[in-house]
Amino acid sequence: MSKPLHRITVALAAAYLLAVVLIVFWPTPVDRPAAGTLHQVLSWLYRHGMPRFVNYSVVEFSANIVMFIPLGIIASSYFKNAVVGVIIGALSSCLIELGQTLLLPDRYATGLDVLANTLGAGLGAFSYFLVTSRSGNPQHSSLTASRLPPNATIVSYATSNGAK
Repeated sequence: MSKPLHRITVALAAAYLLAVVLIVFWPTPVDRPAAGTLHQVLSWLYRHGMPRFVNYSVVEFSANIVMFIPLGIIASSYFKNAVVGVIIGALSSCLIELGQTLLLPDRYATGLDVLANTLGAGLGAFSYFLVTSRSGNPQHSSLTASRLPPNATIVSYATSNGAK
């Protein structure tokens, strides 16, 4: 990667991380000012055929997924490992929810937020894996941290008829 492209990438990652920190540690729910507008948009969509199960909770859950997709990509790219990207997303989400519980009385920490954030990081890590596995570079396409020596042989033992 060229120096200017690297600098742009780092700047975008830093801006994204700053935005996430501001969103998750804002003293009040960030969607509070837009809640009325969101309900109006959902009502209009319902009148035009959108299924009723797509409610405010589904929109919020989906927004949490989307917010963590870049984190999965960034972490996976940095560590060159998709599994680590998912783990960092899950741990980050747990720390965020703990911070909201301890520091922000107007915010609500939930397990569903952790699930949605981890799913988002997983989607980002999976997209990293797909892109790097197509690049033909085996160092970047690995899902795990293990690196086999060039002369290593992988042996697989299979059983037939369910025998142990």
